[in-house]
Amino acid sequence: MFPRSMLAAVTAALLITVSPVSAHASNPHEKIGDDLAADLSEQLSQVSQSYAYSNIGITRWVLAETLEFPQPGDSLYKLSHQLSESIYAHLKEYNLNVVEFRAQDYITLTKDGATAMAREVDELETHPKLDWVLVGTLSRKDAGTMVNLRIIDRRNQEVLAAANRYVPKHLYWPNKQTELVNGRLQRH
Repeated sequence: MFPRSMLAAVTAALLITVSPVSAHASNPHEKIGDDLAADLSEQLSQVSQSYAYSNIGITRWVLAETLEFPQPGDSLYKLSHQLSESIYAHLKEYNLNVVEFRAQDYITLTKDGATAMAREVDELETHPKLDWVLVGTLSRKDAGTMVNLRIIDRRNQEVLAAANRYVPKHLYWPNKQTELVNGRLQRH
């Protein structure tokens, strides 16, 4: 049997040599979202007005050419959704006041579960208290997509911060042979 002092020494050695566990596994989408949020936050911190009390809302990102949402079957459909949803957490890491304007002021209970979010306009605040809005566009470029983001002041449409990142297609459409682009099936 190990003496207690020996057990304590072994435990201490293990604690010192084991690397800390991260809260979540990092993947390419998280890295892209974090880079974009860092760029936007840094630019906002350099804006002459204080942004500590400004509320920001995030929209779903659209195709730059048409300003429409990508359609299901288009490789950009999931990318638009994943990045625009993940940036909430990344912006909060930089202490921005992110407003979830899809939140109801009550909880809906159904046989499938409980939710406090909705897309029905009648169930939401018609004039959410937003100072800024984060908008984004996606543009096909080479073998990937350029993600362009802007934070716009709602009072005067001034662009307060902007960031962009190129996302290689293999990160969001791996091993796919065809996709729907502008309503047409396209082979790769």
